[in-house]
Amino acid sequence: MNLEKPYIISVYAILRNEKGEFLLLKRSENSHTNPGKWDLPGGKLSPMEALEDAIVREVWEETGISIVPGKIAGYTTFELPEKKVIAIVYNGGYVVANVKLSYEHMEYAWTSFERILEMDTLPDYFKEFFKKFMAEN
Repeated sequence: MNLEKPYIISVYAILRNEKGEFLLLKRSENSHTNPGKWDLPGGKLSPMEALEDAIVREVWEETGISIVPGKIAGYTTFELPEKKVIAIVYNGGYVVANVKLSYEHMEYAWTSFERILEMDTLPDYFKEFFKKFMAEN
């Protein structure tokens, strides 16, 4: 029997405000994944869904913000108890909009790069992604 965890693909977006701060969402305490932790807007693809369609849908569902995804900013991988995740991160661009959180999250914050690196409740894989992203941009 193969005990290898299956891979899934998720998509996330880097969104910035006029100050250059990044949008982070705090997951609800009853979330299946990383309860009470901060992450980027995004989530897993629906069956047969295109990557660009998925990121537009996920950002809209989680924030009420409509985006036109830019280029892929990079990717990261991480493991959950029952699966491995390949997370493709899109450049979602600059937004000037009010955030309307879904039930999946309990708060949001526009956060500087420096503060992101100090956050204990942001998973390390996203911190490493941000370090690489900022070094390349």
